[in-house]
Amino acid sequence: MKQIKALALFSGGLDSLLSMKLLIDQGIEVTALHFNIGFGGNKDKREYFENATAQIGAKLLVCDIREQFFNDVLFKPKYGYGKYFNPCIDCHANMFRNAFYKMLELDADFVLSGEVLGQRPKSQRKEALNQVRK
Repeated sequence: MKQIKALALFSGGLDSLLSMKLLIDQGIEVTALHFNIGFGGNKDKREYFENATAQIGAKLLVCDIREQFFNDVLFKPKYGYGKYFNPCIDCHANMFRNAFYKMLELDADFVLSGEVLGQRPKSQRKEALNQVRK
C-alpha cells in the first residue's frame, strides 16, 4: 500500500504544528514547508523550525521565494493590501500556488495548512479562502 504524503504550509505557529501532528498520528508522512519571503528573520528561526518539526515527527523543507514574492505579490497585489503594506489574500494565494508545485515535485498527495476560519479578517474568511482557491 502506498504511503500517503502531505505537504504542510508551516508558518512556525501552533495551528500548523497541530494540523501536522493530527495527520502524523494517523500514519501520514508530513513534510513541513516554510517559505522564506524575506521578512521575519528566518536565519534565527531555522533552529526553532527544525526542533518543532522534529518533535512531532515531520520533515522540514525551507524554500527561498523572496524574489518571486517581491515581484509577484508585494508590489502588484491583485486583491489589494491588508491593514498596512501586507497583501493578505495575494500572499495567501501565492503560498498555496508555490506549495502546489512543490507538492507535485515531491509526489505528495495533498497540501494542508493550519488555517482557522475567521482568525484573520482579511485573509481567513470563507470568501477570501475561495479566492485563494482560484
